[in-house]
Amino acid sequence: MLNLLKKSIFDSYKKYEIRKHSLEYLFLEITNECNFSCLHCGSDCKTSSGTPMLTTESWLEIINHVYFSFGNSVRIILTGGEPLLHPNLELICQHLNSLGFKYGMVTNGWLLSESKIAMLKQHRLHSITLSLDGKYESHNKLRNNPNAFNNVTNALKLTAAAKFPLFDVVTCVYPSNLNELDEIAAMLVHFNIKRWRLFRIFPSGRAADNNEILLSYEQTRQMLEWIKHNKSKYGEIGLNINLSCEGWLPFAEDMQVRDMPFFCRSGINIASILANGDITGCSNNHESFVQGNVLTENFAFIWNKRFLPFRKRDWIKRTVCNACKHVKSCQGGSIHLWELDKNRPNFCYVVDLDKKDKPEENQ
Repeated sequence: MLNLLKKSIFDSYKKYEIRKHSLEYLFLEITNECNFSCLHCGSDCKTSSGTPMLTTESWLEIINHVYFSFGNSVRIILTGGEPLLHPNLELICQHLNSLGFKYGMVTNGWLLSESKIAMLKQHRLHSITLSLDGKYESHNKLRNNPNAFNNVTNALKLTAAAKFPLFDVVTCVYPSNLNELDEIAAMLVHFNIKRWRLFRIFPSGRAADNNEILLSYEQTRQMLEWIKHNKSKYGEIGLNINLSCEGWLPFAEDMQVRDMPFFCRSGINIASILANGDITGCSNNHESFVQGNVLTENFAFIWNKRFLPFRKRDWIKRTVCNACKHVKSCQGGSIHLWELDKNRPNFCYVVDLDKKDKPEENQ
């Protein structure tokens, strides 16, 4: 009964947030170059991409535009590619700090050094996210680099010691590290890291046709069961574990694996500007969800007047999900699992779509 009441309140809250659609997070993909060639990269970044990218001056103008249109309460997250590769990263950080933004960064950690961390601290970086994808072999395999594990463990020590206001670690769970979750948790506790998010690799970019790194439906359920059985245990010793924001689950189960119930905020509270200027929800959304480009259009206008595919989701009626008994609550789940011209998501946490053509038959 209590869960039903909580669900009703949360459903009302979601409807309010969708109507209001206040911009809370803006991801800036300041480069699409990367020093890794990870097997699961959703954007298929290359060491030297050769793809046209926005200039530093354009990023500074975008930051000014956001400040004057929305204020500095928007959380800005610098991503890539690998943001530490940007030749004028310090200038961008300095500008964000001067305008009072609480900004963050997602990095593979390869270039994190004491001097780099000192620079980020000087310009008041608020949050930083690093990835640890298993023990030695499994992390190196996914990152496609024989030195990745040794490097990231050093980066974890340096970053934990720096005491940024928010620091979390993400793990991309795949078959090779699925049975290493206890060992990864032990490493994080050893490094005195407080926040850990688990992601399921989704089939896009390089991972689209690589079944070797994709969890099956049964393996995904195994990951969920691990979180259910261990979230409280590790929480008692200071490590807060959460399933990532991907994927709808029934409310009672959801509250066993997340601190907050699932709510895909892509295009509702979250926007991204990609390295080429494209505007979308989350930076890993399919290109069919791009709403415009900052080189030719006003970002604030696009945010306020477009994004209907994210906020109304009428297109769900044309998909296999429309027959599912959960469709009113789920609404198709995470946007990044969809391509607008397809009639089913790339994955569902509740229904094994590879075994059933109609979702309601699998309930």
